[in-house]
Amino acid sequence: MEIQFTWKTKLFRIKYEIIQNENIVGTLKGSGWKRKLPGELKGRKILFVTKGFFKVKNLIKSAEDDSLIGEISFNTWKSKAVITVQDKVYYFQFDNFFHTKWNISNENGSLIKYNSRFRKGEIISYTADEVLILTGLYIRDFFRQRASAAAAAS
Repeated sequence: MEIQFTWKTKLFRIKYEIIQNENIVGTLKGSGWKRKLPGELKGRKILFVTKGFFKVKNLIKSAEDDSLIGEISFNTWKSKAVITVQDKVYYFQFDNFFHTKWNISNENGSLIKYNSRFRKGEIISYTADEVLILTGLYIRDFFRQRASAAAAAS
């Protein structure tokens, strides 16, 4: 079953709105270098939590009871990540050089496909897993922030 969403964000605003059938069904507050980022999709509320400084851990937690849902391991140099949610492993990777297309997959193939154009984009999901759908936007924002920091430092 294919589920389609669109997403958008405004210039100088670090918040993604996720839209389905012209209704806002979710949000993700972008990083802006914060350690806890809230996300919500179809009533499911989660937090992306960054812990540590030199040995960074990225956790996915329930916003309701702070229980651990999963973890994200980044390979910053290759712009890839491994997502572990309830003992299941998923892979994030960009599909093109410009990082405007990316996906989350597992051993059976692609589960969620994303694409972006200036401050907006589409999501095509073959799973109803709200955590995974939000995680794809979070990881994209993580890499975007890292690229911005690297550009500013040079």
